[in-house]
Amino acid sequence: MCKDKNVTTIIIGHVTKDGNIAGPRVLEHMVDVVLYLEGERYFAYRILRGVKNRFGSTNEIGMFEMQGEGMQEIMNPSDILISEKSENPAGSVIVATMEGTRPLLVELQALTTQTVFGFPRRTANGIDYNRLNILMAVIEKRAGIPLSNQDAYLNVVRRNKNK
Repeated sequence: MCKDKNVTTIIIGHVTKDGNIAGPRVLEHMVDVVLYLEGERYFAYRILRGVKNRFGSTNEIGMFEMQGEGMQEIMNPSDILISEKSENPAGSVIVATMEGTRPLLVELQALTTQTVFGFPRRTANGIDYNRLNILMAVIEKRAGIPLSNQDAYLNVVRRNKNK
């Protein structure tokens, strides 16, 4: 009916913990575009990612900030993702990453300390917890830095220029 009357329809679905569309895959097959709106619960920033587009590229993202009047586009995401910081603080690094075809500069902060418990604690903020474990395994294997007895904290720094 929507196609016959040339009416745009938005169908909202849920995503599982694995990142897949919940329920039968028929929902994904019957639509022209699938968009994921991603973001951290306590941050005002959201990424709109195209994962299916029958008529164009899915290799693009848009970055938005939640404000009182709704979502507003962020023209320069790197400016938002890099905090104001002093010269070369310990445990902080700026990294370049790709989101679709958009390069972003992000500040990462990392800290490790000898654990006082038998099992080290790992904490990740703004990055997938499993990604932190993979990074630590690579550092231990390739750089020869023993981390199995270290508590670890990794934070993706975000700031709001208006605050």
